[in-house]
Amino acid sequence: MLFSLIILSACERDGSQNNEIPPKKEIKKITGTFVDFWSKGDWTTAQWEEHFEEMREMGITTAIIQFVAFKNSSNNITWFNSANTFAQNKKSNSLTYLMEAAQKKQIDVYIGLYFDDTYWNHQTDVEWLKQQADNCIFIAEEINTLFNSNTAFKGWYIPHEPEPNAYNTVEKVKLFKDYFVNRISDRLHQINNKPVSIAAFWNSKLSSPNDLQHFMRELSKSNLQIIMLQDGVGVEHVTLDKLAIYYQSAEKGLYGKDSSYKGEFWADIETFKYPRDERGLTPPADFDRIFQQISIAFNTTKLKKVVSFQYYNDMSPKGSFKNSATKLRQKYYDYIHNLL
Repeated sequence: MLFSLIILSACERDGSQNNEIPPKKEIKKITGTFVDFWSKGDWTTAQWEEHFEEMREMGITTAIIQFVAFKNSSNNITWFNSANTFAQNKKSNSLTYLMEAAQKKQIDVYIGLYFDDTYWNHQTDVEWLKQQADNCIFIAEEINTLFNSNTAFKGWYIPHEPEPNAYNTVEKVKLFKDYFVNRISDRLHQINNKPVSIAAFWNSKLSSPNDLQHFMRELSKSNLQIIMLQDGVGVEHVTLDKLAIYYQSAEKGLYGKDSSYKGEFWADIETFKYPRDERGLTPPADFDRIFQQISIAFNTTKLKKVVSFQYYNDMSPKGSFKNSATKLRQKYYDYIHNLL
């Protein structure tokens, strides 16, 4: 008996009888996604709960609302109980139901403000930017009154997307910073001090990696706590073989020796592909391409988080592309659960 115990002890020491399960490999994954109210403005709390549960199954626990008020040539709408006069068609309960569900399902929400689509014609128009900043502040003050006690409410999102081709000088970035971003974010930090985020983009046909580096350095001087970078793959602004150098350049701009940025850097990967279908919608991309996008993003040293644009359209079985979205969802599910 003693001999048997000695043999067993020796086996344990040299590992020959070690039945421990080896640790799973580290999975680099999407943990956030953009959401919107298009086709979901009439959803109930229960529908949002179901959607957020779907997201949680995929490891997604952060939702960035693209905007809660929107205006273009065919829309003029606010998705919560607002007294504003610049987006008057109201769906009063949309945001309320989303926030109730997010709190129950423990989803972190960053609330996007007001977006007027004529921004693309007024990116360096100081008076226009000042007025739009004031509109965003009006919306934010109402949202804070309504939802500041909701534990899901983690931060703000400014839905205006800056890029180095439009803001191609230090002076132009400065006016965007002074008259728009800081006009909004300084007030937001007065009312609740939650982090403020924005999502920049670029087009490799119009801007070099060096252009992006200088632009991100100047943008980082704004009162922002999260700067996201859209990867541009879905809209064909860049090819996969050039993507890494743009991430590296953005990182140098944000965290280089001449930068004082202390905030977070997130990647916003596009999980759709061109061309658009007959409805004008962009279908889900293939998993292999998305896997490459994720891998390239996570090779960026300072990157804090990867989010997608967006789960509902590209991975939800209840979204616009039911069959292809379900297929992508299953492939991605297998990947994050070490089944591939």
